[in-house]
Amino acid sequence: MVGPPPPHADAGFLRTPERVALAGDWHANLSYGREVIRHARQRNADVLIHLGDFGFDFTDEFLDGLEAELNEDEMILGFVEGNHENYDRLLERPVADDGLRYLRERIVHLPRGFRWRWGITYCLAVGGAYSLDRVLRKPGKTWWPQEILREDQVDAIAAAGPADAMFCHDCPAGVAIPELTHDRIGFPPEDIEGADHCRDTLRRLVDQVRPARLWHGHYHRRYQSVLDAGAYRTVVDGLGRDKQPIDNNMVVVPLGALGAHRASRAAG
Repeated sequence: MVGPPPPHADAGFLRTPERVALAGDWHANLSYGREVIRHARQRNADVLIHLGDFGFDFTDEFLDGLEAELNEDEMILGFVEGNHENYDRLLERPVADDGLRYLRERIVHLPRGFRWRWGITYCLAVGGAYSLDRVLRKPGKTWWPQEILREDQVDAIAAAGPADAMFCHDCPAGVAIPELTHDRIGFPPEDIEGADHCRDTLRRLVDQVRPARLWHGHYHRRYQSVLDAGAYRTVVDGLGRDKQPIDNNMVVVPLGALGAHRASRAAG
Protein backbone atom coordinates (compact mmCIF):
# COMPACT_ATOMS: atom_id res chain seq x y z
CA MET A 1 0.00 0.00 0.00
CA VAL A 2 1.40 3.37 -1.00
CA GLY A 3 0.86 6.22 1.43
CA PRO A 4 0.77 9.95 0.71
CA PRO A 5 4.14 11.62 0.14
CA PRO A 6 5.88 13.33 3.06
CA PRO A 7 5.28 17.08 3.31
CA HIS A 8 8.10 19.54 3.00
CA ALA A 9 10.39 19.47 6.05
CA ASP A 10 9.37 22.97 7.09
CA ALA A 11 5.72 21.91 7.35
CA GLY A 12 5.95 18.36 8.70
CA PHE A 13 6.08 16.54 12.00
CA LEU A 14 9.85 16.88 12.31
CA ARG A 15 9.74 20.67 12.23
CA THR A 16 10.62 21.97 15.72
CA PRO A 17 7.44 23.21 17.44
CA GLU A 18 6.99 25.78 20.16
CA ARG A 19 4.12 24.05 21.97
CA VAL A 20 3.23 20.36 21.93
CA ALA A 21 -0.12 18.74 22.68
CA LEU A 22 -0.20 15.18 24.06
CA ALA A 23 -3.35 13.08 24.00
CA GLY A 24 -4.40 9.71 25.39
CA ASP A 25 -6.60 7.01 23.87
CA TRP A 26 -9.27 7.97 21.30
CA HIS A 27 -10.31 4.45 20.21
CA ALA A 28 -11.13 5.71 16.69
CA ASN A 29 -13.66 8.20 18.10
CA LEU A 30 -13.68 10.75 15.29
CA SER A 31 -15.89 13.41 16.84
CA TYR A 32 -13.90 13.35 20.07
CA GLY A 33 -10.59 13.48 18.21
CA ARG A 34 -11.68 16.47 16.19
CA GLU A 35 -12.72 18.26 19.36
CA VAL A 36 -9.35 17.56 21.00
CA ILE A 37 -7.52 18.92 17.95
CA ARG A 38 -9.56 22.12 18.11
CA HIS A 39 -8.80 22.54 21.80
CA ALA A 40 -5.11 21.89 21.21
CA ARG A 41 -4.95 24.60 18.57
CA GLN A 42 -6.83 27.02 20.82
CA ARG A 43 -4.02 26.45 23.32
CA ASN A 44 -1.50 27.34 20.58
CA ALA A 45 -0.13 23.83 20.05
CA ASP A 46 1.82 23.33 16.82
CA VAL A 47 1.82 19.53 16.86
CA LEU A 48 -0.06 16.73 18.63
CA ILE A 49 1.46 13.47 19.85
CA HIS A 50 -1.11 10.74 20.37
CA LEU A 51 -0.17 8.02 22.85
CA GLY A 52 -1.85 5.01 21.29
CA ASP A 53 -5.21 3.27 20.90
CA PHE A 54 -5.60 5.82 18.18
CA GLY A 55 -7.34 4.48 15.09
CA PHE A 56 -8.02 0.74 15.53
CA ASP A 57 -8.96 -0.15 11.92
CA PHE A 58 -7.68 3.17 10.46
CA THR A 59 -10.74 3.63 8.27
CA ASP A 60 -10.81 6.29 5.57
CA GLU A 61 -13.70 7.96 7.37
CA PHE A 62 -11.65 8.33 10.55
CA LEU A 63 -8.40 9.40 8.88
CA ASP A 64 -10.04 11.78 6.39
CA GLY A 65 -12.13 13.34 9.14
CA LEU A 66 -9.10 14.00 11.32
CA GLU A 67 -7.10 15.22 8.34
CA ALA A 68 -9.80 17.78 7.56
CA GLU A 69 -9.65 19.08 11.13
CA LEU A 70 -5.85 19.14 11.10
CA ASN A 71 -5.90 21.09 7.84
CA GLU A 72 -8.38 23.54 9.32
CA ASP A 73 -6.18 24.09 12.36
CA GLU A 74 -2.84 23.76 10.51
CA MET A 75 -1.57 21.02 12.81
CA ILE A 76 0.34 17.77 12.46
CA LEU A 77 -0.49 14.60 14.41
CA GLY A 78 2.01 11.86 15.17
CA PHE A 79 0.96 8.71 17.05
CA VAL A 80 2.51 5.70 18.69
CA GLU A 81 0.65 2.44 18.36
CA GLY A 82 -1.46 1.15 21.23
CA ASN A 83 -2.62 -2.38 21.87
CA HIS A 84 -6.06 -1.80 20.32
CA GLU A 85 -4.82 -1.15 16.78
CA ASN A 86 -5.06 -3.25 13.62
CA TYR A 87 -1.34 -3.96 13.31
CA ASP A 88 -1.73 -5.89 10.07
CA ARG A 89 -3.32 -2.89 8.41
CA LEU A 90 -0.97 -0.35 9.99
CA LEU A 91 2.32 -2.13 9.35
CA GLU A 92 1.55 -2.86 5.69
CA ARG A 93 2.00 0.85 5.01
CA PRO A 94 5.53 1.81 4.00
CA VAL A 95 7.99 3.77 6.11
CA ALA A 96 9.15 6.93 4.33
CA ASP A 97 12.76 8.04 4.02
CA ASP A 98 12.38 10.22 7.11
CA GLY A 99 11.45 7.18 9.23
CA LEU A 100 7.73 7.98 9.54
CA ARG A 101 4.62 6.19 8.25
CA TYR A 102 2.31 8.61 6.47
CA LEU A 103 -1.32 7.62 6.80
CA ARG A 104 -2.26 11.07 5.57
CA GLU A 105 -0.14 14.15 4.92
CA ARG A 106 -0.83 15.42 8.44
CA ILE A 107 -1.21 12.04 10.22
CA VAL A 108 1.97 10.05 10.79
CA HIS A 109 2.79 6.90 12.69
CA LEU A 110 5.89 7.06 14.89
CA PRO A 111 7.28 3.52 14.52
CA ARG A 112 8.47 1.66 17.59
CA GLY A 113 11.94 2.93 18.42
CA PHE A 114 11.70 6.01 16.21
CA ARG A 115 13.92 8.86 17.44
CA TRP A 116 13.98 12.51 16.53
CA ARG A 117 15.16 15.84 17.90
CA TRP A 118 13.16 19.00 18.40
CA GLY A 119 15.59 21.77 19.27
CA ILE A 120 17.68 20.38 22.14
CA THR A 121 15.04 17.80 23.14
CA TYR A 122 15.79 14.21 22.13
CA CYS A 123 12.60 12.20 21.67
CA LEU A 124 11.81 8.49 21.50
CA ALA A 125 8.57 6.72 20.50
CA VAL A 126 7.86 3.28 21.95
CA GLY A 127 4.31 2.08 21.40
CA GLY A 128 2.66 -1.18 22.34
CA ALA A 129 1.05 -2.81 25.40
CA TYR A 130 -0.61 -6.06 26.42
CA SER A 131 -4.35 -6.42 25.83
CA LEU A 132 -5.65 -7.42 29.24
CA ASP A 133 -9.07 -8.03 27.68
CA ARG A 134 -7.84 -10.39 24.95
CA VAL A 135 -10.02 -13.15 26.40
CA LEU A 136 -12.93 -11.16 24.95
CA ARG A 137 -11.23 -10.62 21.57
CA LYS A 138 -10.19 -12.63 18.53
CA PRO A 139 -6.53 -12.84 17.45
CA GLY A 140 -5.95 -11.22 14.08
CA LYS A 141 -9.40 -9.63 14.23
CA THR A 142 -9.61 -7.53 17.39
CA TRP A 143 -6.16 -8.04 18.92
CA TRP A 144 -2.77 -8.65 17.35
CA PRO A 145 0.39 -10.27 18.75
CA GLN A 146 2.54 -7.40 17.40
CA GLU A 147 1.18 -5.29 20.26
CA ILE A 148 3.79 -6.63 22.69
CA LEU A 149 7.16 -4.91 23.15
CA ARG A 150 9.72 -7.65 22.57
CA GLU A 151 13.03 -8.13 24.35
CA ASP A 152 14.99 -7.89 21.09
CA GLN A 153 13.26 -4.58 20.34
CA VAL A 154 14.33 -3.29 23.75
CA ASP A 155 17.95 -4.19 23.01
CA ALA A 156 17.91 -2.49 19.61
CA ILE A 157 16.20 0.66 20.90
CA ALA A 158 18.45 0.95 23.96
CA ALA A 159 21.59 0.60 21.83
CA ALA A 160 20.86 4.02 20.28
CA GLY A 161 21.40 5.73 23.64
CA PRO A 162 19.47 8.02 25.99
CA ALA A 163 16.55 10.34 25.29
CA ASP A 164 14.98 13.26 27.11
CA ALA A 165 11.34 12.37 26.42
CA MET A 166 9.69 9.00 25.82
CA PHE A 167 6.22 8.65 24.28
CA CYS A 168 4.63 5.30 25.11
CA HIS A 169 1.29 3.60 25.28
CA ASP A 170 2.17 1.46 28.27
CA CYS A 171 3.64 2.51 31.61
CA PRO A 172 6.87 1.00 32.97
CA ALA A 173 6.89 -1.14 36.10
CA GLY A 174 7.59 0.73 39.31
CA VAL A 175 4.95 3.41 38.78
CA ALA A 176 1.76 3.27 40.85
CA ILE A 177 -1.15 3.72 38.44
CA PRO A 178 -4.35 5.00 40.05
CA GLU A 179 -7.12 2.39 40.44
CA LEU A 180 -5.16 -0.28 38.57
CA THR A 181 -6.12 -3.08 40.96
CA HIS A 182 -9.81 -2.27 40.60
CA ASP A 183 -9.56 -2.11 36.80
CA ARG A 184 -8.09 -5.63 36.68
CA ILE A 185 -10.89 -7.34 38.60
CA GLY A 186 -12.32 -10.30 36.68
CA PHE A 187 -9.51 -10.75 34.16
CA PRO A 188 -7.61 -14.07 33.96
CA PRO A 189 -4.46 -14.31 36.12
CA GLU A 190 -2.38 -15.28 33.10
CA ASP A 191 -3.35 -12.07 31.32
CA ILE A 192 -2.61 -9.96 34.37
CA GLU A 193 0.80 -11.67 34.47
CA GLY A 194 1.25 -10.94 30.77
CA ALA A 195 0.44 -7.27 31.27
CA ASP A 196 2.90 -7.06 34.17
CA HIS A 197 5.59 -8.70 32.08
CA CYS A 198 5.12 -6.07 29.37
CA ARG A 199 5.52 -3.34 31.97
CA ASP A 200 8.70 -5.05 33.20
CA THR A 201 10.03 -5.15 29.64
CA LEU A 202 9.33 -1.45 29.15
CA ARG A 203 10.99 -0.70 32.49
CA ARG A 204 14.15 -2.45 31.29
CA LEU A 205 14.22 -0.06 28.37
CA VAL A 206 13.53 2.98 30.53
CA ASP A 207 16.39 1.97 32.84
CA GLN A 208 18.75 2.30 29.88
CA VAL A 209 17.23 5.34 28.13
CA ARG A 210 16.67 7.25 31.42
CA PRO A 211 14.31 9.94 30.12
CA ALA A 212 13.51 13.00 32.18
CA ARG A 213 9.86 12.65 31.19
CA LEU A 214 7.67 9.78 29.99
CA TRP A 215 4.17 10.25 28.60
CA HIS A 216 1.69 7.37 28.20
CA GLY A 217 -1.94 6.38 27.70
CA HIS A 218 -3.53 2.90 28.02
CA TYR A 219 -4.82 3.11 31.62
CA HIS A 220 -7.37 5.86 31.00
CA ARG A 221 -6.22 7.90 34.00
CA ARG A 222 -4.86 11.42 34.09
CA TYR A 223 -2.13 11.47 36.74
CA GLN A 224 1.48 12.42 37.31
CA SER A 225 4.03 10.41 39.26
CA VAL A 226 7.78 10.10 39.67
CA LEU A 227 9.72 6.94 38.87
CA ASP A 228 12.70 7.16 41.23
CA ALA A 229 15.25 4.55 40.20
CA GLY A 230 18.08 5.91 42.34
CA ALA A 231 20.52 6.59 39.51
CA TYR A 232 17.86 8.55 37.64
CA ARG A 233 14.39 9.99 38.18
CA THR A 234 11.67 10.19 35.51
CA VAL A 235 8.49 12.23 35.73
CA VAL A 236 5.66 10.06 34.35
CA ASP A 237 2.39 11.48 33.00
CA GLY A 238 -0.60 9.28 32.23
CA LEU A 239 -3.47 10.61 30.13
CA GLY A 240 -7.16 9.69 29.96
CA ARG A 241 -9.39 8.43 27.18
CA ASP A 242 -12.15 9.56 24.86
CA LYS A 243 -15.54 10.19 26.51
CA GLN A 244 -13.74 11.84 29.44
CA PRO A 245 -13.35 15.62 29.80
CA ILE A 246 -10.74 16.88 27.35
CA ASP A 247 -8.52 18.13 30.16
CA ASN A 248 -8.17 14.48 31.24
CA ASN A 249 -7.25 13.36 27.75
CA MET A 250 -5.02 16.16 26.48
CA VAL A 251 -2.37 18.53 27.81
CA VAL A 252 -0.31 21.19 26.05
CA VAL A 253 3.24 21.99 27.15
CA PRO A 254 5.96 24.28 25.83
CA LEU A 255 8.76 22.43 24.07
CA GLY A 256 11.15 23.13 26.93
CA ALA A 257 8.94 21.12 29.32
CA LEU A 258 8.44 18.15 27.00
CA GLY A 259 11.64 16.42 28.07
CA ALA A 260 12.56 18.28 31.26
CA HIS A 261 11.04 18.69 34.72
CA ARG A 262 12.29 20.08 38.01
CA ALA A 263 11.53 16.74 39.69
CA SER A 264 13.54 14.64 37.21
CA ARG A 265 17.17 13.76 37.63
CA ALA A 266 19.65 12.39 35.13
CA ALA A 267 22.19 9.73 35.98
CA GLY A 268 24.90 11.15 38.20
